[in-house]
Amino acid sequence: MTDTDSIYASEWRARCRANLVRSKLQRAKPTPKPGQTIIFDEPIRFNDGEDRDRFTVIANQKGKAPLFRDPVTGTVCRVAKFRTRGYRLINPVIVPRDSTNG
Repeated sequence: MTDTDSIYASEWRARCRANLVRSKLQRAKPTPKPGQTIIFDEPIRFNDGEDRDRFTVIANQKGKAPLFRDPVTGTVCRVAKFRTRGYRLINPVIVPRDSTNG
């Protein structure tokens, strides 16, 4: 990379570097899998006026992005650009199979 005296070019390069870091951090987030619970750091306001932050992840048969089900109402929704939001995942409880009962 060459040095420049242009303020515009220097600011543009800084924005590019910041975008690369942000993209890398978003890709590093764990991918929600069906059955997991996702809890967003900030509640999301929906068209019905309700704020929700906790969902069960469900498979999306028509696309790659997961769908989210409100555990209280059962409403299924999409969350656009969910990876840009802060969230944490809770794995479902896995009950070990009793080998004596088949």
